[in-house]
Amino acid sequence: MSFQITTAFVEQYSANVEHLAQQMESRFDGKIREESQTGKTKFFEQLGATTAVKRTSRHGDTPRVDSNHQRRASYLNDYDWADLIDSLDDVKMLIDPKSSYSQSAAMAMNRAKDQEVIAAATGDAYADVGGGSGAVSAVALPSAQKVAVDYVASGAAANSGLTLAKLIKSKDILGKAEVPAGTQIYFAYSQQQLTDLLTNVSQVSSSDFAAVKALVDGEVSYFMGYEFIKTELLSLAATDYRTCFAYAKTGLLRSMGQAPSGSIDKRADKNNAYQVYFNGSFGAARMQEKFVVQVLCDESP
Repeated sequence: MSFQITTAFVEQYSANVEHLAQQMESRFDGKIREESQTGKTKFFEQLGATTAVKRTSRHGDTPRVDSNHQRRASYLNDYDWADLIDSLDDVKMLIDPKSSYSQSAAMAMNRAKDQEVIAAATGDAYADVGGGSGAVSAVALPSAQKVAVDYVASGAAANSGLTLAKLIKSKDILGKAEVPAGTQIYFAYSQQQLTDLLTNVSQVSSSDFAAVKALVDGEVSYFMGYEFIKTELLSLAATDYRTCFAYAKTGLLRSMGQAPSGSIDKRADKNNAYQVYFNGSFGAARMQEKFVVQVLCDESP
């Protein structure tokens, strides 16, 4: 039962439930590959690059090119959310809080969906080892797909927040990966990185400053070909290093076993209190290491 519900009683003179500061929507919806999934584990088929064989003689043997088949695993994780509203609270309140509780649950589920994507982006992926056993091996993001916290385009390395040099380097890595033309690329960041970038570009050129200022003000969401995704859910290490990342849309996958859904029911075992209940089952996977780039940003004071 929610023991804080008394703050919404009539004596508090509140006619509305105000949701405290929180991320309400999923920031990655529509910006990653979306798939459905049945079963705890699902494998997604992949086909690697091959090389054409140059013909050097007439009527020679037909060459055999062995295609490189691979599979990536996605695992579903189950999430629950529930809270109780005592039946006697209804007569003490000016409002019916059940819809607000449902909204709070939906917001929590949206953040959980994003956390799955964030964890998959820079954590381990899982590849089928072959042989039909279903066994997998962990695949870490290679160092070549990481922009170090002290990266500089030239001169002595020094820890920094988000800089133009880091953005350019991340885009260079994605460009060399031959991301298919027309594929949207994204950059996931937290608010501090925009502040860093604004300070950085003010020292570079007025045109860059104007573009980033528009990004900060919310007038645009694009810069340097990236669509920027703001989320405060990105990992912040004890070293004050924030793990941001750039990616191509096809590089990350979110699989949905059950979309978040809810119900409001009376609980006879809880003195007929109303239970607001939500659950969902979803997971995420990094499909290609070359389509994801980790960018470490220093947030030290």
